[in-house]
Amino acid sequence: MILAFPSPYERLSRRVSRAIQAAVQHRRQQLVIVRQPGEAQDDWSRLMTRLAGEAAMRVISITADDVLLSWRAQATEIA
Repeated sequence: MILAFPSPYERLSRRVSRAIQAAVQHRRQQLVIVRQPGEAQDDWSRLMTRLAGEAAMRVISITADDVLLSWRAQATEIA
Protein backbone atom coordinates (compact mmCIF):
# COMPACT_ATOMS: atom_id res chain seq x y z
CA MET A 1 0.00 0.00 0.00
CA ILE A 2 1.37 3.39 -1.01
CA LEU A 3 0.50 6.33 1.21
CA ALA A 4 -0.17 9.63 -0.50
CA PHE A 5 1.60 12.53 1.17
CA PRO A 6 -0.08 15.93 1.10
CA SER A 7 1.23 18.36 -1.47
CA PRO A 8 2.99 21.53 -0.30
CA TYR A 9 -0.20 23.47 -1.12
CA GLU A 10 -2.28 21.07 1.00
CA ARG A 11 0.16 21.40 3.91
CA LEU A 12 -0.03 25.20 3.70
CA SER A 13 -3.81 25.07 3.50
CA ARG A 14 -3.99 22.82 6.57
CA ARG A 15 -1.63 25.08 8.53
CA VAL A 16 -3.73 28.15 7.78
CA SER A 17 -6.95 26.26 8.53
CA ARG A 18 -5.60 25.16 11.93
CA ALA A 19 -4.62 28.75 12.73
CA ILE A 20 -8.10 30.00 11.80
CA GLN A 21 -9.76 27.30 13.90
CA ALA A 22 -7.55 28.16 16.89
CA ALA A 23 -8.53 31.83 16.57
CA VAL A 24 -12.22 30.93 16.32
CA GLN A 25 -11.96 28.80 19.46
CA HIS A 26 -10.66 31.88 21.29
CA ARG A 27 -13.51 33.95 19.82
CA ARG A 28 -11.16 36.01 17.68
CA GLN A 29 -12.22 37.20 14.27
CA GLN A 30 -8.84 38.00 12.79
CA LEU A 31 -5.24 36.86 12.73
CA VAL A 32 -1.99 37.46 10.90
CA ILE A 33 -0.59 34.59 8.83
CA VAL A 34 3.04 34.61 7.73
CA ARG A 35 4.42 32.56 4.84
CA GLN A 36 7.04 30.19 6.23
CA PRO A 37 10.45 29.48 4.67
CA GLY A 38 10.04 26.67 2.18
CA GLU A 39 6.43 27.54 1.28
CA ALA A 40 6.24 28.45 -2.39
CA GLN A 41 5.07 31.93 -3.33
CA ASP A 42 2.75 30.36 -5.94
CA ASP A 43 1.07 28.18 -3.29
CA TRP A 44 0.78 31.18 -0.97
CA SER A 45 -0.80 33.36 -3.67
CA ARG A 46 -3.18 30.58 -4.71
CA LEU A 47 -4.40 30.04 -1.14
CA MET A 48 -4.81 33.75 -0.41
CA THR A 49 -6.80 34.15 -3.64
CA ARG A 50 -9.01 31.22 -2.65
CA LEU A 51 -9.59 32.68 0.83
CA ALA A 52 -10.34 36.13 -0.59
CA GLY A 53 -13.05 34.56 -2.74
CA GLU A 54 -14.98 33.36 0.30
CA ALA A 55 -17.85 35.67 1.22
CA ALA A 56 -17.16 35.76 4.96
CA MET A 57 -13.37 36.14 4.66
CA ARG A 58 -11.33 39.29 4.13
CA VAL A 59 -7.66 39.08 3.16
CA ILE A 60 -5.51 42.19 3.65
CA SER A 61 -1.91 42.01 2.43
CA ILE A 62 0.60 43.46 4.84
CA THR A 63 3.70 42.44 2.86
CA ALA A 64 4.33 39.84 0.17
CA ASP A 65 4.77 37.23 2.90
CA ASP A 66 2.09 38.05 5.46
CA VAL A 67 -1.60 38.86 5.49
CA LEU A 68 -4.29 39.84 7.94
CA LEU A 69 -7.26 37.49 7.74
CA SER A 70 -10.55 38.66 9.19
CA TRP A 71 -13.98 37.10 9.06
CA ARG A 72 -17.52 37.59 10.27
CA ALA A 73 -18.61 35.61 13.30
CA GLN A 74 -21.10 32.85 12.65
CA ALA A 75 -24.42 33.10 14.48
CA THR A 76 -23.52 30.06 16.60
CA GLU A 77 -20.28 31.71 17.75
CA ILE A 78 -21.97 34.95 18.81
CA ALA A 79 -24.41 33.26 21.19
